Amino acid sequence: MKKDNKTEAAAILRQKAEALLKKKLSKTASQLSETEIQKRLKAGAQISEADTLQLIHELEVHQMELEMQNEELLLAISAAQDAIELYDFAPSGYFSLSQEGEIIELNLSGAKMLGKERSRLRNSRFGFFVSDDTKPVFNQFLEKVFNSKTKESCDVTLSTNSSLPMSVHITGIVTENGEHCLVTAIDITERKQAEEELIIAKEKAEESDRLKTAFLNNISHEIRTPFNGLLGFLSLIQGGNLTDSKRDRYISDIKRSAVRLINTINDIVEISKIQAGQMKLTFAETSINSLVAELSDRFKSEAESKGLSFILKNALPGTDYIINTDYNKLNLVLTGLINNAIKFTKEGSVEFGISTNADCMEFSVKDTGIGIPENKQQAILERFMQADVSDTRRFEGSGLGLSISKSYVEMLGGKIWLESEEGKGSTFYFTIPERK
Repeated sequence: MKKDNKTEAAAILRQKAEALLKKKLSKTASQLSETEIQKRLKAGAQISEADTLQLIHELEVHQMELEMQNEELLLAISAAQDAIELYDFAPSGYFSLSQEGEIIELNLSGAKMLGKERSRLRNSRFGFFVSDDTKPVFNQFLEKVFNSKTKESCDVTLSTNSSLPMSVHITGIVTENGEHCLVTAIDITERKQAEEELIIAKEKAEESDRLKTAFLNNISHEIRTPFNGLLGFLSLIQGGNLTDSKRDRYISDIKRSAVRLINTINDIVEISKIQAGQMKLTFAETSINSLVAELSDRFKSEAESKGLSFILKNALPGTDYIINTDYNKLNLVLTGLINNAIKFTKEGSVEFGISTNADCMEFSVKDTGIGIPENKQQAILERFMQADVSDTRRFEGSGLGLSISKSYVEMLGGKIWLESEEGKGSTFYFTIPERK
């Protein structure tokens, strides 16, 4: 069959040569005179004029066939070069793998994916470049391709020393003889990153929605509870027939409910101003020693009334340390942190520390209270967030205090962070620059 095809192709080529020769050289043979023909023949040759003309014709046809074959060969070479360039510089990596996963052949894009020269990658194992966590996936893929003889695909991560990990989607199918697997690898790193970012964004949105719902429930509780207390105790007082001691106790409860309500409203107003960018700073000379003494006196009795030790560690040099800062904002931050420490500590101590170092002041508030779960420590300084966001929280509060403190510290040019262990206590730190 192949011989018949070759004969047929040769006949077609000769027909083309005959036609082209007739078109381009139709006059050549007819214009040859006997004298001219004889000049082309060697002396002594015995040949007829007809044979001579036939010989010339055959030579010219043969020459034309060679020229046409050469032209076709050049076109084939050019097409082959184009195919090689397309194979090598395609955006996908192409690999030919053995059943053991050895690289038999690959294109330049595949070599670039693996981060080495192509010559050094032949006969090496493709699985060597697959990350440990996705290597079982690749091994299963290779086994299925050779066993099923059908097209298979999977996603793996390529890990090389010269570049960042790359996520690739690989598709493979065995050759007709079943000896090799032809693999196409497509870089899907950006797609994977986009998917991960969408998942993270979705989780954050769900968490934010959950926190906001808890916050609204919490705020509602924080407003309703003191209101109900106010109305209830006022009704009792209006009812009359009360002893002086009961009236005084009810008035004290009314005052406590009113303070709780006003604190909640103040927190909401403060965070609203911060969000709107309407909070202004007022810098002035501030005596840190005086502020520390005032806070220490104020909270020492409150801590001791709960059976807690209140410890002051003042490492400031001198007796009157002056810096230029916003006194009110600094006072509010320290008040909030110390108040929280006492509030969330049942037994043990609260320690208030202050020191100066490298043109900044560092404050710390340490307690032996309930502590903060590790998964809440990053979020605890965010708005509406508390370590316990359930509807049945053990402690009062809007969940805005630490967020307000964080905003104030950052407005003053400092930073705030914490260390905590659940069940053993927490330590909050913050710094502010020393402006003389």
